[in-house]
Amino acid sequence: MQTQQGGSTLAAVMLLLVMGLMLLNAQQRQLDSALLLAVDQQRYLRAYNQAVSALNWGLVQPWSREQLTTTRWHCQQLHSDALQACARRSSRTGIVMVRGAGMVTQAEPLWLYQLTSETGAVGDVKLRAEKGGWLDFCPEKKESDCAD
Repeated sequence: MQTQQGGSTLAAVMLLLVMGLMLLNAQQRQLDSALLLAVDQQRYLRAYNQAVSALNWGLVQPWSREQLTTTRWHCQQLHSDALQACARRSSRTGIVMVRGAGMVTQAEPLWLYQLTSETGAVGDVKLRAEKGGWLDFCPEKKESDCAD
């Protein structure tokens, strides 16, 4: 009678294959998670850059004096690039806030703010950025002053 050999070797090979499969599965889940994170970061960076562009565009736009006499946001939009900048008088004397919007898919816009002061005499107002006035949050004390 002939005895069979190699059963333990076959079991060891099968165990190595199962462990390798588990390792590959775990690595696949980790890569999927990293990909989702990279996509989220890409969306944020795109919205951030759009908001910076909109804010800088808004700073060089003429704003009518009548618009800036109220405490409501008045917005201008550049249609070709979909840049939106808004301005309103701050609760602080002599300060006008400008904000630029960055659009995030299926989320609230990302807003960046710049504190400015008025220059110009009659008619349209030109805005001059205040030193240290760039903010990534609304500088007003009351939350209602930041809403549309």
